[in-house]
Amino acid sequence: MLIVAAGLFTLIVYVAIRHRPEQVAVVGGGGGEAFVEPPIVVPDFSVPVGRMRLPLPYRIVSFHRGRADKNLIKLAAQLGFNGVQFQIEGSTEGGVQEFVQRDAREHLIDYCHKLGMKVTVWVHEMSDLPPSESRNYLGPVAADNEKLFAFLDERYERMLTKTIPTIDGLVLTVVETQVRATDAQILERLAKMLAAKCAKHNKSLIVRTFVWYPGEFRDVMAAIGRLAPNQVIMSKVVPQDWQMRGTNAPEIGAVGGRPQIIEYDVCGEYFHKSNVANCMVDLLKRQFDYGLSKGAQGICVRVDRGDASVLFEPNEVNLWALGLMAAGVTDKADDIWAMWANWRYGSAAAPLVINALKSTSLVVTEITSLGPFTFGDTRIPPPLPDDPDILLMNWQNWRWDADYLPAYYAADRGDLAFITQVAKQKQVAAKAAEDCLAYLELARTHLPPAEYEILYTRLLTNQTQLATKSAMQMATLYYRAMIHATTQAQRKAWREAMRPEIDRVRLVAGEGGALGREPMVVEHMGRKWQLGVPTGLTRQALEHWAAEADTVVTGEHIPHSTAK
Repeated sequence: MLIVAAGLFTLIVYVAIRHRPEQVAVVGGGGGEAFVEPPIVVPDFSVPVGRMRLPLPYRIVSFHRGRADKNLIKLAAQLGFNGVQFQIEGSTEGGVQEFVQRDAREHLIDYCHKLGMKVTVWVHEMSDLPPSESRNYLGPVAADNEKLFAFLDERYERMLTKTIPTIDGLVLTVVETQVRATDAQILERLAKMLAAKCAKHNKSLIVRTFVWYPGEFRDVMAAIGRLAPNQVIMSKVVPQDWQMRGTNAPEIGAVGGRPQIIEYDVCGEYFHKSNVANCMVDLLKRQFDYGLSKGAQGICVRVDRGDASVLFEPNEVNLWALGLMAAGVTDKADDIWAMWANWRYGSAAAPLVINALKSTSLVVTEITSLGPFTFGDTRIPPPLPDDPDILLMNWQNWRWDADYLPAYYAADRGDLAFITQVAKQKQVAAKAAEDCLAYLELARTHLPPAEYEILYTRLLTNQTQLATKSAMQMATLYYRAMIHATTQAQRKAWREAMRPEIDRVRLVAGEGGALGREPMVVEHMGRKWQLGVPTGLTRQALEHWAAEADTVVTGEHIPHSTAK
């Protein structure tokens, strides 16, 4: 037994190993296919739940598209989480069926229940309705369409008794589906119907407030105000979709005293996922404390997306942060850092690793942000300087909070004061990225080689992403200043200012840079890692961007719309 001291608290680790030999078990799978069970390599440990204060009732980890890594489920359980949520996207019927097939192979529900964790599954409505040309057409989506609601009643009766009877509850989301159910009257009837159906079968219901547009938000909040006083509501920590500088979601604490769960994304769908080190402990603490001050009773934390997850990554500290705070273990950032780093890297390396990672959130914020806004859609290749929609995405702060409108206008027209402020922010972040790598070198002799290489790769990616995105963002601001300039001399000066920024992107893409190396492949903690080279960007993509940006400078490029 290994006892690791961490601040005022003690983390008890019953199995001290950090890597076990790989073991696989072949079991029967759905459809006759064999399923290879990944090894469980997360050591056993426990944390003192409730040591500082009572834990929040709802402490949930959330997995994308019904997939889950049992190692991550186990880690979350040991950090005090008591629920697992499976996000179903698109078709409710198709998504649930896919989850059922996966569960038949992997026994995820049983595994969660064995760990004392309740299982909830997303559903989307209105979904999978017969088309208007079908003889089974149910009529328009309306609150008084009895045929439609009888159809839905039968769907959920079947789902809760036959399709997924062993789950503990449903999570209703009303956008990103066939027909949005954001109309106040439709949502009210839908939510009440589902609440009654869940109660009949001893299941829970969570209603999400996530929408795409402010008008939908007003309708959804009107419906929420007419639901039962004990109806559990789940809201994202930021309005609409994820961003590092997102303002607080307006519905936090505004659901009429109903139990409210705050949803977070620590995997970073919009933050370059596990390609970068983005240790957001301070940001998450600020957001958590705000939710707590507004009466939040739970958290739901997204921990994976596609092939990326926080498991064994530097970003794993984000899961620890929310887990330890929600479980009432601690509310101190320093304790969170110490508990995680001592567990992961040992007492000699822990302080040095913490120094190397503490500024990573600042760096990733500048990678993804143009002032208080995201630099376009950060999930896709970066926009060219003349993209008209860089500031227009649904999640941009100015759409949800009028206080951000002056900054939006300044960014949109390339205001000199705004440009100066952004340039200073990039310079501060560049120094931080450099310091992170320097601190890591101090820790090198205290780290196993694989652990050092993982950290080095993520911090190198931070530095490389920042160098390219900063140049792209400055070129974008110069372009906007150019098209709003009032004299020919000003236009020429701003146009010429773009060229060095484009050259900086080419410099990163050059053959002698880090992107020109071949990655090393390392087997560590039950998986293969590609290390030593920045991840999530390529020389070819950067060279293509620079070539296209050249045509923007010369006036040959034709911009196109990309906004969500």
